[in-house]
Amino acid sequence: MSSMLQSGLNVRPVITHRLGVHDYIEGFEIMNSGKSGKIILDWAAL
Repeated sequence: MSSMLQSGLNVRPVITHRLGVHDYIEGFEIMNSGKSGKIILDWAAL
């Protein structure tokens, strides 16, 4: 994966949701609904 990212692979199209880490339950609900690609949890707010 690192090699693909370093060579310029754009992963943005598969990221469908960005949530704060405290919203992880919502993330699991979205994932279980089947209406998501990749969900990113943002740990920067801690």
